[in-house]
Formats: sequence, structure tokens, C-alpha cells
Amino acid sequence: MEIIAITDDNINCRVFRENDFMIIKGNLKNPSIYTKKVIAAPNPPDKRSSYSGSGLPFPCQEIAFEKTKNYYEISNTGAIDIKFTFPNSYYNAEGTIKICSPFALILDDKNYIYETKDLNPLKTLRDRVRGNPYFYSYKDFELPVADAEDTMRNYSEAKLKFNIA
Repeated sequence: MEIIAITDDNINCRVFRENDFMIIKGNLKNPSIYTKKVIAAPNPPDKRSSYSGSGLPFPCQEIAFEKTKNYYEISNTGAIDIKFTFPNSYYNAEGTIKICSPFALILDDKNYIYETKDLNPLKTLRDRVRGNPYFYSYKDFELPVADAEDTMRNYSEAKLKFNIA
């Protein structure tokens, strides 16, 4: 499943998700002008036995990339064909913005970060952004009266669709 297509001054690629893997195919523009050409991505999410502790984003970029195996040196042809373990998200330096499952293009001394799709949109280290006044009360007015199982399913679907508590 294609997640994103990226075309800019440095790279032309398509990013796919295949189960627990991120596949990046494309090419680096003008590869001969760079001495260092690397694509790296954060480590995958931690999978723990407790649901509440599993899949949480990393608190910062440094921890996300620490000893990552998601590392690829681009050849002088500029061709890119990578299969990474799908990267986890992390927070910016201020701890307020979640950078969703990114990969980094490192060209000499410059880093370019490209975000993809978040695997765990409801998993956060901080409260989700409460953009509308119905963040807490939406379910009281909009979800139908149902048995416990249907209410649980309706509620989980509404959390994803409408970003409610």
C-alpha cells in the first residue's frame, strides 16, 4: 500500500507499507555532488505485553535514531531500493509535536526529514490536541445507544475518525 510520494530538489521516491515494513523506491537527484548519501529511519515501536506501554512514540529524535538498524547508504548511481522495519514516531525537541513515522535523508552535513503515516495515532506521550470543544462530549451526543460491544466498537471508530477522548 502506497503511503506517500515525495518529489523535491533532493529526492524522487515513493514510500510503501508492507505489513511491518517501510519500502522506499526511487532515486536521489544529482548523487555525484554529495560525498555522504544516507537514508535512515527511527527504530520500530517497542512491543510490550502491556497495551498502554506498547507502541508509544519516542520522546525525542536522539532516542528514536539511537542504534537504529534502519540505515542505508545510497550508491553513486542514486538508486534507492530500501526495506526498513516500519519506524516509530517521535516528538520534536520541545516535546509538543509528534513527527509521524519519518525517515531522514542525510546529504553531507544537511538532514531532511520526511514524515509518513502514523501507525499508532492514538498512542501519545502527552494529551492529544483538543482542537474542538466536543473533544470530551462528542460521544454523548453522536454515538447511538447500543449494547456494550457495539458501544465499544462505535467509540473506537469515532476516536480514530473525529479525534475525540
